[in-house]
Formats: sequence, C-alpha cells, structure tokens
Amino acid sequence: MTVPDGVTEAAAKLGLECRYAGDGPALLFLHGESGLLFCRPALTRLGEHFSVVAPSHPGWGASPRRPTDQSIDDLAYVYLDLVEAFGDPPLLVGCSLGAWLAMEIATKDESRIAGLVLVAPVGIRAGEPTRRYYLDRYAASPEALTTALYGGAGCGPNLAERSDQDLLLLARAQEATAFYTWQPYLHNPSLLGRLHRVHRRTLVATGAHDGFVLAEDHVETLCGALGGEVETVVFDGAGHQVEEQRPDELADRVAAFAGLAAPARR
Repeated sequence: MTVPDGVTEAAAKLGLECRYAGDGPALLFLHGESGLLFCRPALTRLGEHFSVVAPSHPGWGASPRRPTDQSIDDLAYVYLDLVEAFGDPPLLVGCSLGAWLAMEIATKDESRIAGLVLVAPVGIRAGEPTRRYYLDRYAASPEALTTALYGGAGCGPNLAERSDQDLLLLARAQEATAFYTWQPYLHNPSLLGRLHRVHRRTLVATGAHDGFVLAEDHVETLCGALGGEVETVVFDGAGHQVEEQRPDELADRVAAFAGLAAPARR
C-alpha cells in the first residue's frame, strides 16, 4: 500500500481517523451517514485498483468534531487541507452525505482533484420549499427507512450480529448526521447554484430502487447544474446504499471511469 507520508501526517494533524487500502492511483473515499461501519467490502474492492484513503469525518468514528465544525460546508475546508497533502491529485468518491461533501470541496477548489464519483448524492434540492425531496429519516418508521435505503425491508444489515462497539459507532454516526444535516435538511441551499464551478469529469451513480431520494428529477437537476462532462450509471437491485449493496460492480465502474478522468491542473 502506497500512501504519501504527507497524507498520514496531515490526517493526524486534522484529527482524522483513516483507513487505508490497496495500491495504485490515489482515491479519497468520503463515507455516508453510517460512517465506515459497512464500507469494508467496498474499500477492499476499490483497493484492488487504487491507493484508498478513507477518513472518518469529524464527529464520526474516532475523529473528534471541533467547535468550528458546524456544517458540511465547514468540513469541506478540512478536506481541502487533506487533499493538498496528496502528491498526485486523488479521485474523490463520495457516498450520499459524502457525495455532498465532495461537491462542496470541488466548488471551492477543484485544482487538486482528479475527478468526482458521486454515489447516491444528496446535498441539493430544487422546487418549492414544501416539496418532499428526501425521505424524512426521523419521521419514517424503521421499516420504511430500511426499505428506502436498501430497496426492501429485509435488505439492510443485521444489527443483531454487530458488536457493542459497532453499535456505539453507529449511534455516534446517527448523532453526527443529525447535527450536520437536520436544518436545512440534507442540503445546502447555496450549493446548486455553485455547481457550475465544477468542471472535473464526474460520474453519478445511483441505485435503481433508491427510495430515499424522492425527487424524480434529482439526477437530471444535478447533472444539469454541473459545469463539466457527466456520466451516469444505475445499479440494478440497489437502493440508496449502493456502496454496501453493490461493492464489486461499483468498484469496477469507478476503475473504468478513472481512466477517463482528466488529470488535475497544477
């Protein structure tokens, strides 16, 4: 596994707990709402093609949340500092909330990014304020939420098989998700109008049975707002949690896309 010393040093300085996997071109993996708890298969498969750096965002895992970390927009600046430590610009792969974070990073400075992969992205919304754009995870029943996230009530992870430590990590992830995404719910009202600044080649990956994103024109709205060339892929049999349900297919598609991502300008 090849990870530049500057990356591990920068991660430590920023207080980011990181997992590392594989060898190859640099890839920065930005997890979704559940943290890295269910991401091991995806990280392992991505590690067959890339040198993967997978931090826990501030507030998740063992990464502390600083008083200045108040929004996803704030977290983008944490990762801008980390990205600068890479020798070669990494490919950013973000899942759900992590895709939102990847977009925030790219709108601020994409010069150190090789490309973007947005997996089941959230973070934007369009239309009337009363429009139901995302499922309210706090109002939905556990069964309805699982169905929305995984495409079926019995398709999610079996938490009874998890250790007490895993359940504590999941509770911490849920707390961080509520802190960063509750108001406004799951989006930055300014982000959609900033996406024209993103010119890096982008892949948008979604699940065919995603019931968490309720807006039928969500992907079309997102792709239309981005300033560069965009590819899309839909994974059959997956809900919102594509990286958990289709880790092999996702890793292969990311690897294929990486050959097309334009190198970052110095």
